[in-house]
Amino acid sequence: MAQQTSNGRKHTLEIDNRVRLVATGVERVDYFSEDLITAQTSDGRMHIKGEGLYIENLNAETGELLVKGRVIALSYADGVKPTSVLGRIFK
Repeated sequence: MAQQTSNGRKHTLEIDNRVRLVATGVERVDYFSEDLITAQTSDGRMHIKGEGLYIENLNAETGELLVKGRVIALSYADGVKPTSVLGRIFK
């Protein structure tokens, strides 16, 4: 799966045996725990749910993210604008 977005960054996703996930086009990681990783990609906000998840590598220059652990579910939230910490507090 690859999609070229308006900002020119390509987003790809590869999952191997549900224990290794490689994503490109990752702009930043907003949240991570053993059960959930939330990352902003060039194609929207991506949520990775699983067990024993950990980020083995995140390259800010290339936008590549490597996650290991058991992947249970993956979803996207299109058009969700990230909010600042203060924006979340005063919501």
